[in-house]
Amino acid sequence: MKAFHSFVLSIPYLFLKKIPYAWVPVVALWAWPPIISGIFLAIILLGMWFMVLQQRAWEAEVAREYRVLHRDQPRAPLVFQIRNFVLVCLASAAIGWIADGKLGLSSLQWTLLLAGLMFLYKDALLFGAGTVYLITNKGIAIRYVPGHVDYRLFFGFNEIHNIEKIESVKTLPLTWSVLSPQRKIVEHGLLLKPRKLDGFSKTIQEVVLCPVDPEGFIKHMPPSISVKEAVSR
Repeated sequence: MKAFHSFVLSIPYLFLKKIPYAWVPVVALWAWPPIISGIFLAIILLGMWFMVLQQRAWEAEVAREYRVLHRDQPRAPLVFQIRNFVLVCLASAAIGWIADGKLGLSSLQWTLLLAGLMFLYKDALLFGAGTVYLITNKGIAIRYVPGHVDYRLFFGFNEIHNIEKIESVKTLPLTWSVLSPQRKIVEHGLLLKPRKLDGFSKTIQEVVLCPVDPEGFIKHMPPSISVKEAVSR
C-alpha cells in the first residue's frame, strides 16, 4: 500500500488538472458512436478519482509518519458555492444561446461544454480551494489545493513561536499566507507566528489558517505554543 500511495502522490496535480479538457470531445462528439464520448468521459472520471486518491494517500502518509491528533477540513460557505454554480449555469446558457450553430454545435452542446469546463477546471475558484489541516504529535500538516498545484506543507511545533486569534480583516498584510478555501479570512482565523525572524521559509513568513473548529484546533497545541486572543486590526 505504501508503494501505491507513493505512486499516486508522484503524479503531478498539474497533469491531473489537464484531464478536464477531455470534456470538449465528450460534448462535441456525442453525435458519434457513444463509445467515443464514453472513452473521454472515462478519462475524466479516472482523473477525478486520482485527485481523491491523492488526498487519501497524503493523509495516509502523514498518519504513517506521525500520530494524527486532529483533522480539520474547512469548506467555502454553501451559499457561495450555490451562487457560483447558478451564475456559471446562467452565463453558459446565455453564451450557448448566442453561439447556437457555431462550429456545428447546438445551443445545448455549447452550454454543457462551457459549464463543464468551468466546473472541472475552475473548481477551486468556484467552490473553494481544497484545504485539509492535520494536527500531529510533531506539528501541523497541511494540504492546500488553490488551483493547478497542490501544496503539501508541514510546520513543526518547534518552528511555531505562538498562535494569534484574528478576526476578519479588510486588507491582508503582505507577510501573511492565507491557507483557506476562499483564500481570505471570512470570519475568524489563526495566525501562526514563526520562531525565526525571517519566517518559516524563504516564501512563507506568517501563516493564517481558518479551521472549522478553532477551539478544537487550539486545544491540541502543545504547552510550548502560547495562544493570544483576537485583537482588532
